[in-house]
Amino acid sequence: MNNQSQFVIAAIVSVFLHALLLAGITLGWESTSDPTPRVFKPRYVEAKLVELKAQDTKAPAQKKNNVIDLTKKRELEQQRAEAAKRAKEEAARQRRVERERKAKAEAKKKRDQEAERKRQQALEAKRRAEADAAKAKAERERQERIAEERLDDAMRKEEQQRQAQLAAQQTQSYVNMISSRIEQNWSRPPSARRGMKVELLIQLVPTGQVVNVTVVRSSGNAAFDRSAEQAVRRIDRFSELRNMPPTLFEENFRQLKLVFDPKDLRL
Repeated sequence: MNNQSQFVIAAIVSVFLHALLLAGITLGWESTSDPTPRVFKPRYVEAKLVELKAQDTKAPAQKKNNVIDLTKKRELEQQRAEAAKRAKEEAARQRRVERERKAKAEAKKKRDQEAERKRQQALEAKRRAEADAAKAKAERERQERIAEERLDDAMRKEEQQRQAQLAAQQTQSYVNMISSRIEQNWSRPPSARRGMKVELLIQLVPTGQVVNVTVVRSSGNAAFDRSAEQAVRRIDRFSELRNMPPTLFEENFRQLKLVFDPKDLRL
């Protein structure tokens, strides 16, 4: 009960007491039969308005309030303790979550770094493989070129040898023909003996025409040398040379050195 309610109750009690007093006075006045007026000494009833002090009215309730307050205090303390505990647990959870987040981030970073390292290694390995493949291809192509060049060179040399052999055969054939023609037109001098030979330089043109003939190396017998020279001049033209390939003529017959060595000479 609060102070205002207590004050209202006290006021009601005071008013009720005043009403009872007035009623008693009135009833006493009407019941007397003596006409002589009596003089009554007024009797005063003091009515005091009792003011209930807050501390008096609160005294009984104070203990109850104290009990309630202590209970509430314990509840508040318990709530504060539980709130502090929850805050502590939440802080611990947040730290744990943060540690886990950092651990996951670090693990992801390491995984990413490892993946990047492996990717770089794979790229480097691929680059090395491509470089090695390109190098091997270049080397293979170089070896193939060398082999082709060697083959071409061998074939060229073989062809040159074949052409040289053919040219040598043709040349020897023409030389044999010229020697035979010279021997057929040669007049043997009386001083000619077996073993005599003279080297002649015969200058020709592609038509086979003899332009000049000179003795390059003498046999030691002037008559033998002169007879060989005259035999060439007597022929004047080797018409077989007109069918000779130009290169063969230029290489061997533009200036032909011929050793005249008749085989049918007597001792």
